[in-house]
Amino acid sequence: MTKLKEAIYEEAAKVFTAFITWGIGVLFMIAYCAFIYWLNENFSIYVVIIGAMLFLAVVFFFVDLWWSYSKGKGICE
Repeated sequence: MTKLKEAIYEEAAKVFTAFITWGIGVLFMIAYCAFIYWLNENFSIYVVIIGAMLFLAVVFFFVDLWWSYSKGKGICE
């Protein structure tokens, strides 16, 4: 019975992590759209393009950092 309980907790943690990750991704997409809209309203198209690339570069850097950390953590355990 204990193994079943542990398995259920492990799967619940995986599902919870998936929903949290998905939710953060949605928030980043909304922030990206709002940022691009704000840039488009206030600056030229060139600033919009540069801002979009910088935003994506920073977000993907942190996503890659998180992914590498979670993969490295799994290897160490």
